[in-house]
Amino acid sequence: MFLAVFSLASCHKTINNLSTVEWKTEKFTPALIQQGRLAVLPVGQSEGIPAETRWLGTELAKDLSSSFGKEKIVGPDVVSGYLKDKSVSDILKNLKKKSAPDTVRGIMGLSPLGQKLHVRYLLQTDLRLSEVSGGAEHVRLFGRIWDTEDDEIIWTGYGEARGYVYMFFPAVPASFEKDAAVAVKGLVREIKKS
Repeated sequence: MFLAVFSLASCHKTINNLSTVEWKTEKFTPALIQQGRLAVLPVGQSEGIPAETRWLGTELAKDLSSSFGKEKIVGPDVVSGYLKDKSVSDILKNLKKKSAPDTVRGIMGLSPLGQKLHVRYLLQTDLRLSEVSGGAEHVRLFGRIWDTEDDEIIWTGYGEARGYVYMFFPAVPASFEKDAAVAVKGLVREIKKS
């Protein structure tokens, strides 16, 4: 009987939120998003599979909408609708080249994209890590916020989570979706508290 109760008590999930702000300018506050609106660009992919990045973009837009208001967030589905426009696709390709975490220089010419989307700020994200390591699912989502009027990066950070599902021994990795949901919430929380 004791063994049965002990085994049920040990069947729980442990997903650690490792999200962090890496860098921000003095001018960045979450209130800027309320004033200027934010577009969530389609999630880039250094790791993982395309279905994971599409799902992450939808989750990001949903969590940001619940934090800042639906009218303040333009989702990646709307941005993707503009990809047929060559000027938009060229800007997004150029942004992708500038997506290295250690790059904080801006690029010129973001204002046309901001004007088309009716936003001042862009959230560019990239799935940097999606793997099972040490018996746990590990997801890292790098994000940066661009100011389209000043052509500069004003915030960078990571949404990151690592987790297990404990069932006796050994521990089983959490699913990508559960771990990534914690990483997304962590990224949004870091933006909100900056």
